[in-house]
Amino acid sequence: MYRRQRMLLSFRSIIYHKGVLVAEELRREKTRADFVDKIWGVFTSLKLVITLLLVLSVLSVIGTVIEQNKPLQEYYRFFRPETVALFGRLGLLDMYHSWWFTACLALLALNIIACTMERYTFIMRGMKKQGFVLDEKLQAGLTNLTKIKYSLPAETVESRVTAIAGKNFPARPVVTEVENARHFFYEKGKYTRLAFFLTHLSVLVIFIGAIAGSLLGFKGYVNINEGELISSVQARQGENKGLNFSVKCNSFNVDFYPNGAPKDYRSDLSVIRDGKEVARKTIRVNDPLSYEGITFYQSSYGKLPDEVTLEIKDKDGLSLGTVAAPFGRKVDIPGGAQIELLDFREDFHLSDGSEAGPVYGVNLYSPGAAPNGIWISETRPEMNRYGAYSFAVKGVKLRKYTGLQVNKDPGVWVVWTGCIMLVAGIMMAFFMSHKKFWIRIGKDKKGRVEVTAGGTANKNKHAFASEVERVVESFREVSS
Repeated sequence: MYRRQRMLLSFRSIIYHKGVLVAEELRREKTRADFVDKIWGVFTSLKLVITLLLVLSVLSVIGTVIEQNKPLQEYYRFFRPETVALFGRLGLLDMYHSWWFTACLALLALNIIACTMERYTFIMRGMKKQGFVLDEKLQAGLTNLTKIKYSLPAETVESRVTAIAGKNFPARPVVTEVENARHFFYEKGKYTRLAFFLTHLSVLVIFIGAIAGSLLGFKGYVNINEGELISSVQARQGENKGLNFSVKCNSFNVDFYPNGAPKDYRSDLSVIRDGKEVARKTIRVNDPLSYEGITFYQSSYGKLPDEVTLEIKDKDGLSLGTVAAPFGRKVDIPGGAQIELLDFREDFHLSDGSEAGPVYGVNLYSPGAAPNGIWISETRPEMNRYGAYSFAVKGVKLRKYTGLQVNKDPGVWVVWTGCIMLVAGIMMAFFMSHKKFWIRIGKDKKGRVEVTAGGTANKNKHAFASEVERVVESFREVSS
């Protein structure tokens, strides 16, 4: 007896512990399911869509105000050096390739995919649900149901009524005969329910095209002096992209309004290949030159020093002579050093907020020492000292240059395809709907032919109600 009780207690203990384990496992599964539901709810929420669209809109405005991927020299014209440095650290000079902009696009893509999956079952159910027979349950859901009685033979009524309906619903109806009545089911615009998927897919296609252009193409800027040619451009992040041809700036011209604002600027460009001119065009803003998938846009213009004449002085201010420093070449100066002209800024802002006017960036090479860069100002001589030297600008030869934005985007046609799909999806979503129309031809209690008709649509129901009313009025005009 005692042994039996002990076995029974052990058995109950096992059941209890197993029950506790099962309950704990169920609780964990419910916790995991709740967590997944919360994450899924975030990605399918309207708040996330609105937030991302607002963020992307603000970033796009910033990207329009702060022109992207310009040479630093262009930014120094409008912003102070420390502001340009801050923009660079924040990624605002190439924001469309920054990690945070890409992250916003990735979140929006995930949101689109999640929303599509969320609505897939509902959309497909609406497409598959037909209801070929106009029964009492279906009649109760139709607000525009109409009954018309005729004294004509049933065959005559059927032929005339279906002929009228066929003009508005060209597809052949589904005919069902139930309880001595014939049911005609017409349907139009069934696949307009897929507009939801088409618009979502189009956005993803645009993203894919943009990514393809970013990875396989490039975007850069280049300045070409009049009469010179280039065969490579500097893309973002400083890498040089070689071209299979050269581009020459034959001439550059600019027209101004009376107030000094630029009215029109244009560059006469030639494409040179194997020593021969293979293409030529005068480009303007929004009227570029394209060759072999590479497009050259008129972006900016300005002047760069071709040669600067400098007076060299010692630390006591005594003149040691003058030198002519061509742009980008080292020249000897008295005292055994060399100087190299490498940069130019038309309007230089000092850290105290004052203006230094035009300045020239030079590297000074002293024997046995590392090169040092200094700015030489035309109007602020106190800036022009370094070590045993001071400098004064005595003359400048400036040369006009044209600034070109150079794009290669192999994903542009993918983007255009996505845009066409987007427009088509929007047109389908706003101006087309899934329309259903039923006709039942039977007899009433007195043996007269009775036609019952009605329809429904998933969108633009008011307009469809007017369409059904016109069809029904035509039914009434059938001779009786």
